[in-house]
Amino acid sequence: MLKGILSNKVFKNFSYLTLGTIVSQLLSLITVLKITKILQPDDYGLYTFIIAQGALLVTIADLGIQTIVVRTISRDKESTNDLVVNGIYIRLFALIIVSGIYIIYNIVLGELSNEELFYLFGFSVITCIGKLYEIVFIGYQRMLPTSIINLVFSVVWFAIVFIMPPAYLSVPSLMIFYLITNLGKNITYYVVLKKFGMLIGKVDNFFDSSVTLLKESWPYFALTCVMLPYRKFSNNFLDINSNIEEVGFFNLSEKFTGPISMVLDIALIAIFPNLSAMWVSNNIKFKKIIKEGFKYYMLLGGVLAFLFTMFAQEILTLLFSSEYLPAVIVCQIQIWFLLLSSIDSLIGTVLGATNNEKKIFQLGLINSIISTPIIFYGSYYGAFGMSLAYLVTFAIYQFYIWYVFKKAVNIVVRKVLVMWIILIFLFLFSYFIASDFSLILKIAISIPLILIVSSITLGKEVVLKVIK
Repeated sequence: MLKGILSNKVFKNFSYLTLGTIVSQLLSLITVLKITKILQPDDYGLYTFIIAQGALLVTIADLGIQTIVVRTISRDKESTNDLVVNGIYIRLFALIIVSGIYIIYNIVLGELSNEELFYLFGFSVITCIGKLYEIVFIGYQRMLPTSIINLVFSVVWFAIVFIMPPAYLSVPSLMIFYLITNLGKNITYYVVLKKFGMLIGKVDNFFDSSVTLLKESWPYFALTCVMLPYRKFSNNFLDINSNIEEVGFFNLSEKFTGPISMVLDIALIAIFPNLSAMWVSNNIKFKKIIKEGFKYYMLLGGVLAFLFTMFAQEILTLLFSSEYLPAVIVCQIQIWFLLLSSIDSLIGTVLGATNNEKKIFQLGLINSIISTPIIFYGSYYGAFGMSLAYLVTFAIYQFYIWYVFKKAVNIVVRKVLVMWIILIFLFLFSYFIASDFSLILKIAISIPLILIVSSITLGKEVVLKVIK
C-alpha cells in the first residue's frame, strides 16, 4: 500500500509542494518575526493591508480563468501558449479597470497615499502575470520546479529582510524590495518554462481565444464576485469599522496559520488536474477516490488544527512581543475556520473537476448571503470578532454545502458523520478544556489522542502498519 502511495503522481506533487511550502512558510514566519520586532502594530497593519489589497485586485482581475487554464492544460498541453499569452492580456486589461475602481474607493473610504497606491498597483501587476506562469506547472502536474523557485525566492526575501539595517526597515523600503523580489521570481518562472519546453502550441486570435476562455470561466468569476465580501473584504471591513492595528492582528493570525492553510491548499492544487483528467478517462476510479479520500483530508486538517490550537499560546508568547499577543486568540479561532473553509474548497474542487461550475456559483451565492452581514458586524469587534464570525457562519453553512454536494455528484463519502464528530470533539477539547493545561500535559495528551482519532478514522490495522 505504501509503495503504491509513494509512487502515485498526486502524492509526489503534493510532497514537492508541501516540502517547499513548509520551508518557505518557516522562512516567512522568521521574516515576520524580524519585521514585527521593528514595526509597530499600526505600521505592520499598513504593510500587510497594501499586500492584501493588491491580492484583492488580482483575484478580481483573474476573471475566473485560473481554474480553466489548469483544467485545459491538464487535458490539452498544446493549448498552453495560447492560454498564457492571451490570459495575460485579459488579466492586465481587467486589472486596469479594477484599479480605476479602487482609486475611487480609496478616495471615498480609504486612506492610502499616492505612494502606497503605487506599491499596491505594482504588486498587483507583478502578481497578475506571475501567478499565470505558476499555474502552468500545475496544469502539467510538474510541481517540483515551482516548489524550488518559490523556495529560492523565499530565501532571497528572508536574506533581504535580515541584511537590511533596522533603521531602514520601514513600510516603503519593505514594499520596494518585495516588488523587486517578486519580479525576479516572475522572470525565473518564464525562463524555466521556456527551458522545459512547456510553452507550446500556437497563440490564437485574442478575441476568439478570450471569448472561448471567458465562456468557460464566467461561473468562476461570478463565484469570485459573490465571494468577495466574505473572502476578500476582511481587511476593508476592519479598516472601516475598527482600526489599522486590528488589520495587523488579523493578518498576523493568517500569516501564522499560513503553513497549515498552505498544506491543505496544496493538497487541493495537487489533486485538481489529476481529478479533472480522471473524471473524463476513468469515472469509476474517480468516484472511489472521492468516497475514500475525504476522510484522509479531514483527518489531516483536523489533526493540524488541533495541534495548532493546543500549542499556539506557548509558541506565539515565545515569538512575539506583548504588543502582538492579542493575535493569539485570533489564531486559535482562525485555524478552525480555515479547516471548514478548506473542506468547502475540497468540495468545490470535486465539483470543478466534474464541470459543475454552476453548482459552485450557487453555493458561493448562498454562502455570501449568509456570511457577509455577520462578518461585517463582527468587524466592529476587531480581529477576534471577525474570526469568530467567520467560524460561526461557515459552521452553519456546512449543512447546506454537503446537501448540494451529495445531490450533485451522487457520491456517498464514507465515515463523514464520524469525521464531523471527531472534528467537533478536537475543537472543543483543544480550545475550551486544554487551554489552561501545562505544556507537558498538553504534549502527553496530544500523542495518544491523535493515535486514537487516527485509528477510528483509518482503522487500527493501518495505524499500526504506519507506526511499525
